[in-house]
Amino acid sequence: MTNTGILFELIQRLGEFEDSDRFHPLVIYAQNGADAGRKSPALVCPRSEGGSLTCPLDASLSEVLSVEKARDAIEVWSAWRGGLAPSPKDRFDTVVFFSRHGAYFPLESDREGM
Repeated sequence: MTNTGILFELIQRLGEFEDSDRFHPLVIYAQNGADAGRKSPALVCPRSEGGSLTCPLDASLSEVLSVEKARDAIEVWSAWRGGLAPSPKDRFDTVVFFSRHGAYFPLESDREGM
């Protein structure tokens, strides 16, 4: 399993990442952090200062969101929509929205005023 790629693809593969170290949780890093675009270079790596030997942190990348919070945001998106499975675009939009706003992606009826 590779932990590098573009942000859009890594978000689609969140289920593949084993996040069992509570002292160094996995984090999604991307070029431009929370303002990253779909094709931004990205990396999933344990949180630690300056990276580690197994996952060197690229200085051009900044934190987007922890893998745990990204998974949670997607689960909430689905729960708020009656268990609907999110499309790849929905998954991406949900993670980026949570990263930027610290809030769950609203239902469409709530977004009319946005």
